[in-house]
This record gives sequence, C-alpha cells and structure tokens, in this order.
Amino acid sequence: MGLTVKDLFDLNIMKNFKLVAGAGGLDRPITRTEILDFEFVQGVGMDRDRIFEGESIAISSLLFAKDNPVLILDTVMRLYELNVSCFAYKPVFINELPEEVLRFADSNDFPILKFGGDEFFEDVVLQVTNELNRENDILAIENDLEKVLDKEMNQKEELKFCRRINPNLKQFISVVAVWDETREPEEIETLVRQHLDSGRLRRKTALCKFRRGYFIILSQDEPEESRFAALLEDLCIQLGLDRKNFRMGFSTIKRMEEDFGRCIREAFWACIVARMEETPSRRYEEMGIYRFIVPEINSPNMKAYMEEYLKPVLKPEERELLHTATAYVFCSGDVVKTAERLFCHKNTVRYRLAKIQEMVDPKSNDKAFYESLSIAIRIYMLTKFNRW
Repeated sequence: MGLTVKDLFDLNIMKNFKLVAGAGGLDRPITRTEILDFEFVQGVGMDRDRIFEGESIAISSLLFAKDNPVLILDTVMRLYELNVSCFAYKPVFINELPEEVLRFADSNDFPILKFGGDEFFEDVVLQVTNELNRENDILAIENDLEKVLDKEMNQKEELKFCRRINPNLKQFISVVAVWDETREPEEIETLVRQHLDSGRLRRKTALCKFRRGYFIILSQDEPEESRFAALLEDLCIQLGLDRKNFRMGFSTIKRMEEDFGRCIREAFWACIVARMEETPSRRYEEMGIYRFIVPEINSPNMKAYMEEYLKPVLKPEERELLHTATAYVFCSGDVVKTAERLFCHKNTVRYRLAKIQEMVDPKSNDKAFYESLSIAIRIYMLTKFNRW
C-alpha cells in the first residue's frame, strides 16, 4: 500500500497540520505534490488541467483569493474534478475557509488541511517527495527479494542489491525472516520507514518488507553468534517488536560478499518450517531433512512424488485424513502426541493411520510407511506455506 493522506500526518513537517474538512477521504492516495498559485483565477490564460495530474497534495497560500474568497470554492471543486487527493493551505492571507467550501469537502470526502505554523512550502514538498521515494524503494526491494528467492540473480547481482539496501552493512551477515501475525502489510511498511530513521542501528541492520512479513538483515565485523543475538535484541527494543507474536527463521552467519542471497533463502525457508511446525523459531542449520528437500522444492520430480503418493488423501472429502497425517509427521510419529495435538483418542489416530496406509502405501511396513509419508507431507506443507 502506498502513501495516503492519512500518512502525511506522520511526516515531521506536517505533524502539526490540522484536518479541517473531508475526513472521509483520508485513504486517498498521494503520488506527488503540486503548488497552487493562480491557476484557476478568471482571466488568466493558462490551462493547468494538464499539469494537475491527480492523486496529489496541492498546497497554496490562497494569495489569489485574498481579495475575493469566493474564488476558493471554485478552486476546490476544480481540484476535486482533477482527482487531486487533498488540498492544504497556509493561513497567511485567509485563516478560515468559507462554510460552503467545508461543506463541499465533507460531502465529497475531499480532505482539506491547514498548515500548523510557518512551515515552508519547499520543506513540505521535499519531505513528501522523500517519503514517496521511500515507498517506491520498499516496493522495488520487495520485488528484488522475490528474484533472490527464485535464484534469478547471480552472485554479483545479489551483492549489488544488498549494497543498495544498505551500503553500510558489515562483512558478516545473518538474516532473520519474520512472519508477524499482528501487523497488516501497510503497518509493516510503516515499520520499515521507522527503521530507516533508527540512527546507529541503521548502520548495521536493514529491514525489508516481504509479502505478509519482513526480512531483518543483521551485520557485524566478526561472526560471533552472541553479537548477532544482541544486535537483534537491540533492534527489537528500538522498534517496539514483541517476539512473542513472531514466527522467525534464522540463516547461518555468512560473509556478505559471498552469500547474501543464500542467507535470504535460508532464513525464508527456516521461517516457513517454523510456521508449519507452529514453533516460535527455526534455525536453518538445525532443519535436518528439510535442508535436502528445500533446494529441490520446485523440482518436477519432487512435486510429482508428493502428488502421486498423497493423491488419495488430497481429495477434499479426505481432509480429515490429510490433517491427521500432517499432525502425525510433525509429532515425529508419536501416536500419543498426535492424539493430543488433534484433541482425539489415540485409538482414533491409529484407526486413521491404518486407513491412510491402506490408501497410499498398502505394501509397506510401518517404518517404511512413516518415512515415505514424512517426506511427502513435508514437501506438501513446504509448497503450501511457500505462498506466505
């Protein structure tokens, strides 16, 4: 989600601005700033319809209307027709707008803002433009992260991308992928912007939005795990992040110049496994068999094996059996724990497992059945959760 009228109040230069009308339009998008001077004054032979491009904040001192406030209504109506998102005026010549202007703005959900003090137009334009650039960077970085995960970049391109994210990162990095169930995508964008203003921590860290979560990139001069843990803790405190609400995946510690892309992929898949297993966090180096499956997860052979083996229980009417098989695998083949996880009797689990074995692998013994089922279920779940 891009910048909206509501987001303007988060900018330092506009924190004292006042909304005087059009509260219903605070979600209107902002993609540019424009300055209104004498464009709609009668008798001025200048067609500005092509210049006011819409989805913008138009700012003015209302100098053109200081001797004739009646002009303001026509101006606001024209701005609305041109799809301008909001109008902000500096009360230099006119302090309070005519009632008919406020009524029009309220009835059409067209926000009108009043400058809070002696803010300079140039500063307003600069801060809004910088914020728009940040928004574009957030989206561009997210798109490039997709390319890194799909291995569409070579090592040189990945390093160039890493330096674009933050040119100050140290030589050793570790990446943390975070699934934050408490935040909507637009809230994550706000968090990313907050991190960009995080001072000293900004020199060693980066935070990048990704789908419904984000990546945290940590860096240090030495590959000491304790230093990375302390840096993550400092960042969480500064940004107000409560790790109890997270599913987190940790990459190994690598040299940035050699393994940036690898760290991104390791953290991503470790987070996927944490979500699948409903555990707070997972470290890539401790993922066991997943480390063999993940590099080939998009292989046609891998997908074919999973679909062929699980075909009988992938039918919608067999959802309960698939759910039981998944719980059984994630409970490491322990029937009692599976029953507890499913809130049912252990004999019910045994009955379902026998039925599953008869449907998918009737000729195998119990040990071989569990091994084959475990691999197929893990492939299925990795594919499912990869949608993130």
